[in-house]
Amino acid sequence: RKTTHKMYGEAMAILAGDALLNYAYETASRAFDTARDAQLVRAAKAFRILTEKSGIHGMLGGQSCDVECEGRALTERMVEFINLHKTAALIEASLMIGAVLAGAPEEEVRILESIGNKTGLAFQIRDDILDVTGSEMELGKPIGSDVRNKKTTFVSLFGIPAGKARIELLSSQALAEFDRLSVKHEFLRMLLEELATRRR
Repeated sequence: RKTTHKMYGEAMAILAGDALLNYAYETASRAFDTARDAQLVRAAKAFRILTEKSGIHGMLGGQSCDVECEGRALTERMVEFINLHKTAALIEASLMIGAVLAGAPEEEVRILESIGNKTGLAFQIRDDILDVTGSEMELGKPIGSDVRNKKTTFVSLFGIPAGKARIELLSSQALAEFDRLSVKHEFLRMLLEELATRRR
């Protein structure tokens, strides 16, 4: 399946990305239409999380660093910074926003943020591994793009076995934190496990 920029051109693809990001804010802002008192406070907090995690201190900042650093030799710390912001931030946001809107205590929101952090890092390392070992048919996108674009990844720094070991560690830490939650949804546990072991 061709990507948006291949089908409609780069200009329209950029506009589509801008439109979708703005539409997310439009959708989220509708929570204020029916919110009252405590609900209003929760909606405002959730909206702030969305903007922070997707903005310059989150996904957009990380993605900008990722693009800017293509072709450069990076340290593990720099790679982790990019992965935390471009990938983990949105997983953190998705977990935190649901908890905030449901009225979860602050401690549980922070636990979910930490779970999202570790799951996001594991997800990105898994993505880097699949870019080397996966098939285009299975992934639905070309493989080997990191090498072609001369991107430094956890896998290019330490290799696939070390990448798999780090995924195992991060996933086990995330699941241990999941067990600290007062309300445990097995679907969420299954999702966390799937994100780290996915094949596409």
